[in-house]
Amino acid sequence: MDQDSDSTNHKPDAAVIPPTKIKVERDTQEIAEADLSTGYEEYGEPAESQDLRSPLKRPLDDATAVYRPFKRHRSELNFGYLELLNEEIQAAAQRILFGDQEPLPASQIGLTAWSPAEKQSFFEAVARLGKHDLPGIAATVGSKSVAEVSQYLLHLQEACDARRQQVSRSILELAEYPAAVEISQQCCHAQEEAADEISLKQEVREEMREQSRWGDIWDVTPKVAKKLSRDVHLHSQDAHTSNDVPQFAQFFHLSNWLELSARMFMNSSVPANNWKSIDEDPPSVWATTFDDFYSLAVSVTRRLVQTTLFMAMSRIRSKTAIGWKIRDMVQPQDVEAAISSLNMALKSTDAWIGSARRLRLDVYEDPPEGEEEPDEDRMTYEEVERALSDGATSGPQKQAQPNPPLSVSPADDEEREVDMETREVLESTIGDIRPDKATRKALRACIATDRLKERQAEEVDQHASYKAEVEMWNVLQKKPPMDLPKKQDPGPPRRSTQSMDNFFPSGRDWARKLLYYSEWERE
Repeated sequence: MDQDSDSTNHKPDAAVIPPTKIKVERDTQEIAEADLSTGYEEYGEPAESQDLRSPLKRPLDDATAVYRPFKRHRSELNFGYLELLNEEIQAAAQRILFGDQEPLPASQIGLTAWSPAEKQSFFEAVARLGKHDLPGIAATVGSKSVAEVSQYLLHLQEACDARRQQVSRSILELAEYPAAVEISQQCCHAQEEAADEISLKQEVREEMREQSRWGDIWDVTPKVAKKLSRDVHLHSQDAHTSNDVPQFAQFFHLSNWLELSARMFMNSSVPANNWKSIDEDPPSVWATTFDDFYSLAVSVTRRLVQTTLFMAMSRIRSKTAIGWKIRDMVQPQDVEAAISSLNMALKSTDAWIGSARRLRLDVYEDPPEGEEEPDEDRMTYEEVERALSDGATSGPQKQAQPNPPLSVSPADDEEREVDMETREVLESTIGDIRPDKATRKALRACIATDRLKERQAEEVDQHASYKAEVEMWNVLQKKPPMDLPKKQDPGPPRRSTQSMDNFFPSGRDWARKLLYYSEWERE
C-alpha cells in the first residue's frame, strides 16, 4: 500500500471509523474464483484513463476531508539509532552478539585448536541453541565438526563436575543470569519515531528501485490489477504480446489477493490494524512481492509434482514386482503420500477457520449495507469457527473460571507463603521425604532461600532495565517525559549452598542418564 503521502496534507477533522465487517461464507473456495472486478468501486477508484504511475507524494488536491492518522511520522534522522540498528542486524545475520567483553584466549582441547573467534561463536551458539543441539552449534561455528563440538562440551562438563566435588554451591546464582530488560512505553514510542524516519527513507529508495524495474505497474493497486487481468485475457492467444504481461499476472488472480488484504488481513476491528485508519487508498502490493510469491508457488509446485511422480513410480514398481497388473497412472494416494513426505498441510481450511479470531474481525451473518446500523450483534469467534468448520468442532468451549483472589495480610504475607509452599511440598510429594520436624525445618529454609534468590534476581533485573532505558534515551538524544524512578545497584548477590535441588533433582542432567545406541543396534 502506498504510504508515502505527507501526513500534513490531511485535514484535522476527526472521523469515526465504523467497525469492519465480513460475511461468513461456508465455502472458502470462493476466495480463489477469478473475477475481473476490483471490488473497490465504493472507495472512489480512479478512472482507467488516468495515469497508472503513483507519485511519491500526493498533491494537495488529492487530500480528502477525512483525517486518517498515519502510523509513521517524519522526524530528524537519528544516526545513533541507525548505528544501533546496523549492529543488531549484523548480530542477527551472523548469530553473534557483539559486546564489550574481552575476547577469550585461544586454547587446545584435545587435538583441536580453538581460536578466540571460534570460541565466541561456540558459546553464543550454546547460549542460543542449547548444549544438546550439536549440529546447530557446529553449523554456527562453521569451522568445527560435530565431533569437535561434542568434545569441547564434554571437556566443559568434566570441569563443572570437578568443581562441584570441591564446592557444593552453584557456579552462578539466579541473579547472575542475564534476563531481558524492560523499558517504558514512552521509550518504545520514542524508538518507533526514530525507526519511522529510517523506514520512510528506506521505503523511498525501494520505491525508486521498484519504479525503475517495473515501470507503471510497480505498485499493483486495484486499478492496475484490473488492467493486468484484462491484458491476460485479451492476449492469452497471442504468444508475442503475452510476453509483455508479467508471469505473476498470468498465474495469480491479483484482484482476489488485494480483496483478501482489504477484507481480511488488513480489516481488523482494531483501528490501528485497519487500512482505513492509515490511508484513504485501498491496499496494494508491490510487483516484486507478487513476483516472489510466483517463484515460491512454482518451486513448491514442481517439488510436489516430482515427489508425487516418485511416489507413484514406487507404488507401481512394488506392485508389479509381485505380479500385479497396475496402470501407469497417478492415484490420489500418491499425492497424499507426497504431501505427507514434504510435511505440508493436506487442507488449508484450518487456517481460515481461525482467521477471524487471529485478525480480530467483526463477523455478521447478515452484514449491513453501506453506513446503516447492524440489525444483529456480531458473531462470537466460537460461532464463526463452528460455521466455517461445518459443525466439526464441538460446542463452545467453557472458559475456565478464575479462582477468587486470596486475601493476604501484608504483615505476614512472606511467612504465610513460605509456610504454605512448605506444606504443599510435603503433601504433594511422592518420594522418601519424611514429614518430621527436622525435614520440615530444612525444607522451609531451602524455600526461604530460593525466594530470597528470586527477589535478588528481580532487583538485579530492575536495575539492568533502568540502565538500559537511560542508555536508550541517550541514544535517542531525548529526555524522558517524566523522571525515571532510579533503581539502586543491589550489589553482588548473596550466595548459599541451600537449594531445593537438595530435595528434588531439577532434571538438568537428564541427557547424562540416556544410554547411547550405535546405528547398527537401532536397525
